[in-house]
Amino acid sequence: MDSNASAVGFEAKGLSIAFGGLKAVQGFGMSLPAGALHGLIGPNGAGKTTIFNLMTGVYSPDKGALTLGDKSLIGLAPHEIARAGVARTFQNIRLSGRLTVLENVMLPMHIRVGYNFLECIGRTERRETWERLAREKAFDLLSLLGLADRAQLHAHSLPYGDQRRLEIARALALEPKVLLLDEPAAGLNSGEKVALMETVTKIRKRFAMGILLIDHDMRLIMGVCERIVVLDHGEVIAEGEPKAIQRDPKVIEAYLGTE
Repeated sequence: MDSNASAVGFEAKGLSIAFGGLKAVQGFGMSLPAGALHGLIGPNGAGKTTIFNLMTGVYSPDKGALTLGDKSLIGLAPHEIARAGVARTFQNIRLSGRLTVLENVMLPMHIRVGYNFLECIGRTERRETWERLAREKAFDLLSLLGLADRAQLHAHSLPYGDQRRLEIARALALEPKVLLLDEPAAGLNSGEKVALMETVTKIRKRFAMGILLIDHDMRLIMGVCERIVVLDHGEVIAEGEPKAIQRDPKVIEAYLGTE
């Protein structure tokens, strides 16, 4: 994977969606430059995962714009957005438990498959070459995430923290320009969270991709993100550097409430 291949920005403007009478997200906007690491935080039910779903084509916004570089992503299906360069993880781990760790990482690579249907049926040289390169890339990602020695284990046999890392490796297998991490620290112990911080920083440095991180662990968010967007009831209430966000009265009220 080319560390310079991700040099495009990701931008949302005025994204809004309502479910029945509930306005889940209203006028959401943010800009994620290439190579930036930003956080998206807010109380439970603020609309954070809904925004990720809008950004990845799971939901279509009622209005607003979403672009990656000069390409609009509005109206594209999830697999088309993934192919364009936006990958994500999920709050609830979605690994293929009966596949091996290696197979889980190779699976999403087929979105950029290097052979046609007829070649899929037969063992052609082109197919053999593509699969060899895919296997090498998968091992490289597993090494980066500290999972290479577990490549042949079934995914469901991994400890929870390793499953979290495997899901990140699988997202990276799409060779994204933008990586959306939805609560990657959920369920991790303190040691695993420290390792996750190191992993996210390592990924950013190696691939120079834009990373947007949702999490409730403020130590993680404040420790790795250079800019933070705060959401409450579907609307952005603050945006800025971590120190400014920590002091913002609107943010304090959203999290702690007032008497």
